[in-house]
Amino acid sequence: MFKKQLFRIVLFSWLFLIGSHTCFAYDVQKVAILPVLYSHDISINKDVEKIITNALVRKFHMPLSKIITFFEIIPEADVLAALPVQLQEKKKSKIDNNLLADVGGKLNADIVIAVEIKAYRSDLRMSWNGDRIRDTDLVMKIISYHRPSGKYTEEQDHEFYSGADIPWGQPEYIADHMIDRLLSKIPNYR
Repeated sequence: MFKKQLFRIVLFSWLFLIGSHTCFAYDVQKVAILPVLYSHDISINKDVEKIITNALVRKFHMPLSKIITFFEIIPEADVLAALPVQLQEKKKSKIDNNLLADVGGKLNADIVIAVEIKAYRSDLRMSWNGDRIRDTDLVMKIISYHRPSGKYTEEQDHEFYSGADIPWGQPEYIADHMIDRLLSKIPNYR
């Protein structure tokens, strides 16, 4: 009886030691998340911008990330300092691959990801019979750069809604679903 218990204890501790050492056999990847960018002629809802930013952070925040860290998100202040001046003020409308590579090099980031709002419009109007009509148009582009492999991934999505003023016609709802679709097309880099 004692031998069986001793064997189980030794076996459990051996499995625990082997299992915990395999968890440390990876490198933590640094992630630079650029602020949501758009041209100066687009006026964007700050809630939409916040939804997009939170979705980008969620992409690289995994369960148990406090225990085992796969991704380290570079602080926003450091990312802003690495951007050219025109992007710090969000006055440039085009994100290019060279920009992502430069930011990745300056910050020593393994992954650089950016979202650009190409078009945004949300209007609420009244129809001739007094119904509230919502028109929402959103075009979003996401670009990611994986520095170790030198690969770029770029995806774009467009959604237009015109109809009754209901929750799924709101720009926040459309942006939330659109960014989730775009992020599902970006590699996981794990």
